[in-house]
Amino acid sequence: MRQKIASGSGQALIILLVAAAVALSVLTAATLASIGQAKSSGRNELSRKVYYAAETGAEYALMKLMRDPASCAGTDNLTIGSTSVTISYSLVSGTCTVAAKAAQGNIVKTISVQSSYNPSFIFNYSGWSEIP
Repeated sequence: MRQKIASGSGQALIILLVAAAVALSVLTAATLASIGQAKSSGRNELSRKVYYAAETGAEYALMKLMRDPASCAGTDNLTIGSTSVTISYSLVSGTCTVAAKAAQGNIVKTISVQSSYNPSFIFNYSGWSEIP
C-alpha cells in the first residue's frame, strides 16, 4: 500500500509542474501581446503628431501666401516640437502648389495644397491632400 501512495505523489508533482508550465506560457503570451499593443499605440500617436505637423506647415504656407502672393518660391523650414517640417513652393500658371513634408524618426508625412488668387484678388485654395 505504501508503494501506491509514493507513486501517486510523484504523479501529482508532475501534474503540478505541467500546470505551472502552461500557466507560465499563457502569462508570457499575454505579456508579449500587451507589449506589442503598447508599441503599436506609440507608433500611431507619433504618426498622428507628424501628420498634424505637416498640416501646420501647409497652413503656415497658406497664411504666408495670403499676406504676400509673390512669395510662392523656394522653401521654408519649421520645427514643431521635435518634428522638422520642410515647405516647398512651386508656381505653375498662376497656381502655387505647396508641399509640406514633416518628419520625425522614420515617420514622414506630406500634405499638398494648391492656391491662387482669382481676378478679383480673392484667395482660393483647393486640392488639400496627403501624399503617400
